[in-house]
Amino acid sequence: MSTDGKTYPPFLILGTNGSGLTTALDIYSDYGFMALANVPPGQVIQTVLPLSQQQAPVAFTIRLAPGTDSAALIAELQALKAQWPALKVLALDAPEDILVQRYLQSEKRHVFESLALGGLQAAIAAEKKLFAPIKELKDYSIDTSTTTAEELRHKIARILGLPIENEAFTVYINTFGFKYGAPQDAELIFDMRFMTNPFYDESLRPLTGQDKPVRDFIFNLDHARTFFDKWADLVADMLPLYQAQGKTRLSIAVGCTGGKHRSVCMGEALATYLKERYPTFHIIINHREMLKWGKPALVESQGPEPKTGQASACSIGEVAGA
Repeated sequence: MSTDGKTYPPFLILGTNGSGLTTALDIYSDYGFMALANVPPGQVIQTVLPLSQQQAPVAFTIRLAPGTDSAALIAELQALKAQWPALKVLALDAPEDILVQRYLQSEKRHVFESLALGGLQAAIAAEKKLFAPIKELKDYSIDTSTTTAEELRHKIARILGLPIENEAFTVYINTFGFKYGAPQDAELIFDMRFMTNPFYDESLRPLTGQDKPVRDFIFNLDHARTFFDKWADLVADMLPLYQAQGKTRLSIAVGCTGGKHRSVCMGEALATYLKERYPTFHIIINHREMLKWGKPALVESQGPEPKTGQASACSIGEVAGA
């Protein structure tokens, strides 16, 4: 089948409720596919196969429901693929806790809750158990747990062999204190507690990682300078690879014990380095424990650059803008 002069295979989009089926089908529709939502199990072949003769490519979803016979559905889909070899299967999925959060936020009732299994979490677990063997039919799979709608569009475009529009890549650097709990929404978490802690210097304790004396203390440590040079380059080299996978943003968490000295200093340094290395990226830094510092946050700290390989290319105290 073809659209806009390009040939596409038909696509079946499989997934649990809440995994992004509607969003994905809308994306296929935007790309010129004939979109069919919620084809009932048991009626797939007679509903979909006649569309194989249509000029427009076809994309369709099968919404799982209580009572769905997974073995019968698998046999039906295998028969469809035998009669329509061009058919590709895209499986969408997300962990149970993410699906629970999505349903709680939407305030919608999960279709499997009618089974009286013990609430929302049990309903989602039951559907995922049903979906597990069906998912094995996939040709492609996408974990939508940390995927925005725009990132899903990019990933589907990549599957279809379409060029991905250039879009600004955003990097969020969030510092935090482990004593208050690690963030749950970060793709990358780095622990700075291996560094000598300025907290135990009484003159530095009231200050933060944004202040020059704390910055000087940390970057006068050989292990801190060596680590930063390797760490900053590693993270910087990873960013375009994440972007190439269709992501439009990445969340990096940098932690220490209280989220005031080491994580703040290193987070600020990383933000500045990435801003200079990738001037077209949006680099946004946030200090989660700022309200616990007990002093006004500094917008910018002045002082000489540390004498260290990669870090010497930027002012360690400078806050990278969005």
